[in-house]
Amino acid sequence: MVGFADILNSILVLGLAMLVGFICVKSGYIKPEVRDALSKLLVKVTLPILVVTTMTKLGLDRERIVNCITILVIGWACIPAMYLLGAGTAKLFKMQGERAVMHSCMSCFGNIVFVAYPLIQKIYGDEGILYAALFAFANDCYLWTFGVFKLSGVHSDNGGSLRSNIKRIINPGTAAVAISLVMMAFGLKFGGIFKEAFEGIGSVTTYLSMLFLGGTLAMVDFKHIYRRVSLFVLLAVKMLLFPALLLIALRLIGVNETVTGVAVLQVAMPVSTVLSILAAEYKCDVLYGAEGAFITTALCIVTLPAVYYMIVNFPI
Repeated sequence: MVGFADILNSILVLGLAMLVGFICVKSGYIKPEVRDALSKLLVKVTLPILVVTTMTKLGLDRERIVNCITILVIGWACIPAMYLLGAGTAKLFKMQGERAVMHSCMSCFGNIVFVAYPLIQKIYGDEGILYAALFAFANDCYLWTFGVFKLSGVHSDNGGSLRSNIKRIINPGTAAVAISLVMMAFGLKFGGIFKEAFEGIGSVTTYLSMLFLGGTLAMVDFKHIYRRVSLFVLLAVKMLLFPALLLIALRLIGVNETVTGVAVLQVAMPVSTVLSILAAEYKCDVLYGAEGAFITTALCIVTLPAVYYMIVNFPI
């Protein structure tokens, strides 16, 4: 595990890369269409390759299998718990309809692709990516079933079928996890020119992700964002309070340190940018989703070091 000063420096480096993307899109130097193409390149090509190349460096032993099952259980337990917390804060602000649904979904679905993978790889290396990918699988299971069900339910005539949304769980990210686990089980690894090429492609994921996020933030009109008290409460609950409670719980039951760190960082991620895309498709308060993604992503440069500080310095 790296030191706190190292991780703070890493987050600032990622933040600087994000700023470059922000300036490029805000100034018009890079068009929004390029940002959209970059998103597809990341999700469909570089990220799956990163997952496969990093996971297959590892072998599967008894302890690692137990850790894999543990992170999946944690993911499947945490996401509904975070949704309930979000629903509670939505009631606190007397939200109704699509605003309440969007707030609750933003509370449980984090940006575990574009932020979590680069950060966790820097802290926990290849093993961290293994557990991060499995947590992402749990996230996808909820997002493309329960998440879509809630968002589309606001205007039920816009929703897709449950079967079609379940099929979306089979995507490049989950396929990469499945392929990696099979290769790990049989001890298969990339070698020679394949290893060099695939690792090179996967390695660009970190900075491409930051450029994409910066470009996304540049497209949000944030003149009145500071008035959204509910979003700052969401940030405090989702990105500070819940991670702290999860850290205490996992330490008390003696979960592996790396699994604990990955799980706590995953739940502390900023709001998923995918939610804004789904909100647009199902006409469910796109503006609120975009504002939430902006605030939480911009401020994660402060909250994530705070969460990591808790992980390192507050053992039970």
